[in-house]
Amino acid sequence: MFDKSKIGQSFPPFTIEVERGKIRELALAIGDDNPIYQSREEAQAAGYPDVPLYPTSPTTFAFWGNRKMVGQLVSLGINVMRILHGEEEYEYLAPIYPGDTLTGVMTLVDGKTRQGQGGSSMDILTIEIAYTNQHGTPVLKAREVIIVRE
Repeated sequence: MFDKSKIGQSFPPFTIEVERGKIRELALAIGDDNPIYQSREEAQAAGYPDVPLYPTSPTTFAFWGNRKMVGQLVSLGINVMRILHGEEEYEYLAPIYPGDTLTGVMTLVDGKTRQGQGGSSMDILTIEIAYTNQHGTPVLKAREVIIVRE
């Protein structure tokens, strides 16, 4: 069971640079051949100043950028071997392009425990990562619900 006193706790910031090649690789990996993710020229022809961030790229930011995420979850009292993915959502606040350096701050914003049959339980936790760019401008809020089976 997670430590409920940790709701509201934020962790030290982490940074990640948005790379053009990674945007392209993600689009290719999921089979999206839209040319705006392949080259700056194609993106500009479609009206973008550069290759736009692929819509689900923030999933990778938490794993590639926040190398301490597993330890941070453990510090909340979570058994990371029992995590299930609940849901994920992104709120884009400003455009994000290759070359941007994002700083993310992860916060446990909510958590509850549900009792199941036979004495089992599950924790349902909501984590938010607020990202700013290299200019200090808020650009993205990523929210993830994780379920921890006990």
